[in-house]
Amino acid sequence: MSQRWRAEPFPIGPSSLEAIWSARLPESTAIVDDDQVITTEQLRLEVDRVARCLVGAGLRPGGRVLWLLGNEPASLISLLATIRANGVWVGSDRRATDAERQKIVDDANPALIFATLPVGEPETDLPPVPDPNAVGAIAYTSGTTGKPRGVVHTIQQLLYPAAAAIETERLDEHSRIGTPLSLATLNILLLGPLTALACGGAAVLLRRSDPVGFAADVKQHQLTRALVVPAIVQAMDDASVDPDDLRSLDRLIMGGSGFDRDRATASQTNLGVPLIASYGLSEAPTGVARMQVGDAGAWALPGIDIRIENDGEITLAPSRTGPWAHCWRGGIAYWGQGVDALWRRGRIPTGDLGTIDSEGLLHVSGRISDMINRGGATISPTEVEGVLLAIDGIDDAAVFGLDDDRLGQRVAAAIVGRLEPDAARKAARQSLSGYKVPESWLVLDEIPRNAGGKVDRPALQALEDQSQRP
Repeated sequence: MSQRWRAEPFPIGPSSLEAIWSARLPESTAIVDDDQVITTEQLRLEVDRVARCLVGAGLRPGGRVLWLLGNEPASLISLLATIRANGVWVGSDRRATDAERQKIVDDANPALIFATLPVGEPETDLPPVPDPNAVGAIAYTSGTTGKPRGVVHTIQQLLYPAAAAIETERLDEHSRIGTPLSLATLNILLLGPLTALACGGAAVLLRRSDPVGFAADVKQHQLTRALVVPAIVQAMDDASVDPDDLRSLDRLIMGGSGFDRDRATASQTNLGVPLIASYGLSEAPTGVARMQVGDAGAWALPGIDIRIENDGEITLAPSRTGPWAHCWRGGIAYWGQGVDALWRRGRIPTGDLGTIDSEGLLHVSGRISDMINRGGATISPTEVEGVLLAIDGIDDAAVFGLDDDRLGQRVAAAIVGRLEPDAARKAARQSLSGYKVPESWLVLDEIPRNAGGKVDRPALQALEDQSQRP
């Protein structure tokens, strides 16, 4: 590992997997899965067993292992065991299509692929414990704007989300953390189960994302922290979920697209739970700034220097001063593309537009690549989506650009709800200039999103194209 990528230990929280194990009591609850409870000792024994299986199957240091798993204990075990075997973890949602999965296989070239944990009790010796600055996993970007790219992360940086949460949220052994989002996505695996393990608490595995089912799981397992997308929060509000079911929660952390400030403010009041909007990216890994709904803007997580470039793009770099100086490093590179494809003059460009106000708070305005250029006028889909989501009768919305021979692009929208396009167009015109009002409309049962909650705009463009065919 180059000295460039060696990070300083975190001032709080574990900086290595071995530090997690040494800090937990063997009999402490590590995982809760339905009615099954897995203790720390049981988890570590299973991690070591699976790691020996990987070594026995021919895994060499630095070899990639692709796992096709769901929201089950095996997901956390697969990550810990792959790293313990000195391998590199790669995940793919088992719900992914063959074509989507093949893109990852072609790019990562895994040495081994598993859809379940390997069985057996091999006598193979485990290799030495890996250096925390060694590569531990590859996080594949969503691919909603093109070919997915694999972000290479060190083991210590996989623990950054946990360390930052321990610092900012005071997570401890009483924390019970769960999420209905896919644990095949590295970011969710880090924010949920790994953070629970790192703070001394329990990882609660959830499988229901419908509003009533999710709320029931929160109540049954007495979750203190949960990770969701805005659509789940809105669905709970629409379903008039009993706030008492959510009483155990200290906060709901929302990531992904579909966030509307007014709606979120109302949901926070109705549900009685603090809602935390998280801004992040796979290259970080995961969150870099957060805000509670109602705050003026988002504050940077510790150790991350956020800057706005002259063109408005948000860029990231390690903090150079303070107790978190040089602790956060972000991703090393895109797999197979080298450092320069990810880093630019010592900073990670995010591809997002934003501003920082006089109080130092971050305001994110949208993706550069998602911006719509209509006849020379630049339109932010996020701005238009905010207007649509505030209209009574629209439950969800996504805005995207369509190619146009005359204008270059025109604005299109997909909506979910009981409002017809003509009524939606008239309502939007009251808040938007005419050129920003969508000209093409899709009425859907559900907005297509990836596992991380981001809108799949190419899928929307394909649906619009199909709707125009004779």
